[in-house]
Amino acid sequence: MTKKIFPATLLAVILLAVVFSDLFNSPSDKTIGPVLVPLYEHPQQVSFRGLHATDDSVVVVGGSDGVFGFSTDAGEQWVFQTLPQASECQFRSVWAHNHKTFLAVSAGAPSYIYLTEDGGNNWSRVFEDTAQATFLDGIQFVNDTLGYIYGDPEDGYFKLLRTADGGKSWNEVQGPEAIDGEVSFAASGSAIALGNNMLSIVTGGTVSRLHVTMDWLHADGWTASPIEMAQGLPSQGAFAHYWSGDKLFIVGGDYMREKDTTGTALVVDLSTGQDDHMTNRELQNLPYTSDVCGDGDYIYFTGTKGMRYLDSTLHVMDTTAMHTLAYSGKFVFSSGPKGRIGRVFHGKFEDLTKLKKTINSKNRDKQINF
Repeated sequence: MTKKIFPATLLAVILLAVVFSDLFNSPSDKTIGPVLVPLYEHPQQVSFRGLHATDDSVVVVGGSDGVFGFSTDAGEQWVFQTLPQASECQFRSVWAHNHKTFLAVSAGAPSYIYLTEDGGNNWSRVFEDTAQATFLDGIQFVNDTLGYIYGDPEDGYFKLLRTADGGKSWNEVQGPEAIDGEVSFAASGSAIALGNNMLSIVTGGTVSRLHVTMDWLHADGWTASPIEMAQGLPSQGAFAHYWSGDKLFIVGGDYMREKDTTGTALVVDLSTGQDDHMTNRELQNLPYTSDVCGDGDYIYFTGTKGMRYLDSTLHVMDTTAMHTLAYSGKFVFSSGPKGRIGRVFHGKFEDLTKLKKTINSKNRDKQINF
């Protein structure tokens, strides 16, 4: 197994040049953004649906063709691998505990979970399920040791795996009960989340629901509530959700009708238990959305029709298709089709210029070598 360090591709450099050309005459103290800064574009055009970031600087991505990548400097330089005997895997869920301990979860049958504790030098297959019905949709850790991976229903219940040792071993526990035709989506790995002391899962298909449990230690006592979003067809439902203080943002729609803005978002005010009608009105023109997250200043949305952000109104930030989002505690990252990885910037123009120079200098003398 080999690891390769790759630079930003020519297209990413061109896109950066366009951004900075538009801002060339901006004073150094002018506030810019939010804007999406391209960090990398994989030469194999891998689809990156798995994404997780932590500790401000550590970010990992998982893709099709068994590709896994990580950066320990906030996405400025990357290491990519094809995991051993995993070239047909789709790693739609990934996790980083720190700068050396990563997990990669293969979505479809056969389903595998891989773990490395030495920065990708060695990988162990810590779980496998060869049943054709198995499809793993997302991963969520409660702390460094306790975590869950969930998947589509089997025998009337959503598949749920639990680890109490940081991912070294996994045991199946009973997940939420499913209605016939109810499924979940691995479009971004964000249909499972942790917030407000609750472990939660959103679903779609014949019905769209929010499943929650306050017993995140054992994942017992699940309750379900209907979600007023697009539903009824296999391509419809809630695809991702994000807990933001007293607000719960749920997004989705119909991935077969990307431009359709019907039933693509629902925001609930947890302090009242009622829909946040004002915010829902701001999101009424949101197209199909596969992920949502926030950084304390803005709420970000992404999908095949590009990225948007919400302050008091909804803004189009970028028209480039992206699948997923992740907040590290300092930065918001995105990844998507054609091997794209980006980072959201908002701040002073001079800091944006420094970021461009840093990316270019770290990759100036690197060459792609397969």
